[in-house]
Amino acid sequence: MAEPEKLAFTHLLYIGIVAMLMLAIAVVVFVVLHQRNAHLLQAQLRQQELDYQASMLHAVVASQESERERIARDLHDEIGASLSAARLFVNQVQYEVTSPHLQDMSQQASQILSNTLQNVRHIVQNLSPTLLANFGFCRAVTTQTGSLVASGLQVDLHLDEAVEHLEATAQLAIYRIVQELLANISKHAQAHCVVLHLRADTTTLTLTVQDDGCGFTPSLPRNAASTGMGLAGMQARAQLLGGHLEVTSVPGSGTCVTLLMPR
Repeated sequence: MAEPEKLAFTHLLYIGIVAMLMLAIAVVVFVVLHQRNAHLLQAQLRQQELDYQASMLHAVVASQESERERIARDLHDEIGASLSAARLFVNQVQYEVTSPHLQDMSQQASQILSNTLQNVRHIVQNLSPTLLANFGFCRAVTTQTGSLVASGLQVDLHLDEAVEHLEATAQLAIYRIVQELLANISKHAQAHCVVLHLRADTTTLTLTVQDDGCGFTPSLPRNAASTGMGLAGMQARAQLLGGHLEVTSVPGSGTCVTLLMPR
């Protein structure tokens, strides 16, 4: 009778071992699946966060462009029209008065109004991308750099015409970045030479804007107006392009800004 009992005990022992192994395997599988599901959930939440951030960036940029258009229309339709009418009245007075002193004052007032009207038109042109819409990216940027040349800066300009084949939203984003960089150079850099190159290969588009001006320490902005919201806006537009904006600057050695984006 001892032998059957021993066999039964051995059989139960094997069953117990197999059950423990199966339980251990089940626990391991459960843990692995739980971790996998947790990772998938984290990835989904992260993607949702990225999608939300991207949608917010799109909304902010779209709101900025809408506000620019509204201000440009108001300046053109109201301020511009009023200045033009005032200049006509002043010119009429200039021809009707007989006093040389009053004629001279009228002429000066007319010149001031003309200069102001020209400045308003320039502001409207910068706010509303009419040049970009009407003449294309390359010609619009060439016109923008023309004001720098007129002020005495030397500009080395090279634009790859491949940019003309990008989507309109991408062209506008790059155009706004170029506008901001050129405005910063004109106002703050105290530069003598500006290099603006836009090159494209099969996978990447590279924008480089470099000046030989006073430079600054990137971690210590030279002032909030030139590097605060301006830089944040450029970074946001670079993100929308799926690209990356790099700013390299050393005090006294100029500044180089590079935009890398996929085509």
